[in-house]
Amino acid sequence: MAGRVLLQALLPRSTMATATFFTADVASQAITHGSNEQSLSSLSSDSSTTISSLTSLRPFDSLDSISDSLDSFSSEWDLSRSAKSAAFGLSIVSWYGFSTTFVLSKVLPTCTKRGITLSMALLQSSAQQALFAPPLTFSILYSSAAVLHGDETAFETAKEQLPGVGATAWSFLPWVNGLVNWGVRSPGWKKAALATVSTGWATYLALVATPG
Repeated sequence: MAGRVLLQALLPRSTMATATFFTADVASQAITHGSNEQSLSSLSSDSSTTISSLTSLRPFDSLDSISDSLDSFSSEWDLSRSAKSAAFGLSIVSWYGFSTTFVLSKVLPTCTKRGITLSMALLQSSAQQALFAPPLTFSILYSSAAVLHGDETAFETAKEQLPGVGATAWSFLPWVNGLVNWGVRSPGWKKAALATVSTGWATYLALVATPG
């Protein structure tokens, strides 16, 4: 019975984590691709050429440009890298969901007779960030460097990146997660809001882990 309850609780989280990390890797590859294209474009044209192209812009040029960019990205998109990133979501984040659902919620319950309180929501999200996020973040950074990018010094790379990433996380994640858990009453909207935050954060981690 306990195993069934555990499976029912973890399955949605694992599915969401897999989709989140897959989407985040695709987004990070697209951002990196667009940045590289922009750099090459700026190197191959001077300011006068840019002004001339802007003044002669036709109505559908922007749509053609977007279509060309999508075609260019699709030809360079590394599907295997996105699939590996999704596997990280399944393997690494599953235990994170377990720890927060079955450990932290028992120690720091957030509901009272009147419902969740803001102070307890912020306390739980802060405890989550302090206790469980650091090993999770390090695992993601290390796995990304070692598996996705073939970094032979992946451990040292992840160790150097962790303090900056941790400081960025503390600047907004506990507050955003706490406010969403407290302020968004609808379960569906709450899941959507938290999924959006998670995807944005996973995209940031993927960009940090990308060399160069």
